[in-house]
Amino acid sequence: MNCRNCGAAMEPVGGRAYFRCAHCNTFEFPEATDDGIVTIGEPVELDCPVCATPLATGSIDGHPVSVCGSCRGFLAANHEFNDILPRRRAQCADRPSIPQSLDRTELARRVACPKCDKTMDTHPYGGGGNVVVDSCSGCHLIWLDAGELETLARYRPKVPTMALAGAGAFADNREPEAAFRWGGESEEHGDSPSLWSLLAKLLG
Repeated sequence: MNCRNCGAAMEPVGGRAYFRCAHCNTFEFPEATDDGIVTIGEPVELDCPVCATPLATGSIDGHPVSVCGSCRGFLAANHEFNDILPRRRAQCADRPSIPQSLDRTELARRVACPKCDKTMDTHPYGGGGNVVVDSCSGCHLIWLDAGELETLARYRPKVPTMALAGAGAFADNREPEAAFRWGGESEEHGDSPSLWSLLAKLLG
């Protein structure tokens, strides 16, 4: 991104989503999409795997991504995405989840990796949210369509009803799965309780 006043190249400020011109000290605050993507606009010599539009540089919370200005999907390195999603989930902690069933027709699509041109692996994202993503294991890249990051960020695991019946099941901030598995007892307290004792606890 070039400065609108002097034309010099602007630099990102720390890990934030805005820029500063070191030459004339001008600041630029690009608008972010619902997915938190800030488009910087510099070409990256890669084409969108969905609509073949040239990709451009972008940023999500300071992490570099390649953005399609047409379909608004984005390409990210796996290690960058592994940092992006937890941060976005923390930012969306007070927002309700987006109800969405898995669209299995999306699993049939085939797109080519923008970097190596091999067919990407199309699959449901493994961390929940019923979103179908495309990934390239050889290039360590992941592609998300517009809105998919927002859906993943607002995903909330369902708490088993039986786990809620156990008094104090979440008192130690364990995962819901752990609370259901142990019926509210800590693993340090010994072996797993018997089925009958677990039922007695839940029904009592």
